Amino acid sequence: MPSRSPVAASSALAAGPWQALAAERAFLLRLARLQLQSQADAEDAVQETLVGAARGWQGFAGASSLRSWLTGILRHKIVDLLRSRRLQTGVDLADVTGEGAEFDGLFTADGAWHPATFIDTVCGATALAQRQLLDIVELCMRRLPEETARLFLMREYLGMELKEIEEHSLLSNANLRVVLYRARMRLRECAVRSWGEPE
Repeated sequence: MPSRSPVAASSALAAGPWQALAAERAFLLRLARLQLQSQADAEDAVQETLVGAARGWQGFAGASSLRSWLTGILRHKIVDLLRSRRLQTGVDLADVTGEGAEFDGLFTADGAWHPATFIDTVCGATALAQRQLLDIVELCMRRLPEETARLFLMREYLGMELKEIEEHSLLSNANLRVVLYRARMRLRECAVRSWGEPE
């Protein structure tokens, strides 16, 4: 998805909630569709997110980006839905490959994204570079096998515990860790090709 400039984003916010919320719908729908594996469920979750955000618009302080705020709301909707229906989906380990460990410092010992990785900075140039990198990561996520991306997002984006993901995927702990590691490495490889090696 192309980056929107800070000016365009603030113009959308100034125009009112509906226009600003509508601008994020496609991103939210892609994320929900990947996790829920049902177009109808994804549309329902996104609709509930947008309606909830519109109702709570006055509570949006702007401390984070609108996309981050909406994603947080959607995250809770997705986790609730996943927990309520207990998806039982298997993953073919042949679908996931990759090597390398240069970005291991971006992750904590238990395999989650390190919180300091995505801290927002005040510097406009740094914020733009981070936004561009996140756009590249989003594009790279689309290249992962669907099941791998779904499991990776359950862990890194939805913040689900490994045990809970194991129940949803029917994978052992060891196999799940391998899938998550390989997903990270594939994302790393894709990001390096698009962005370049870290300094």
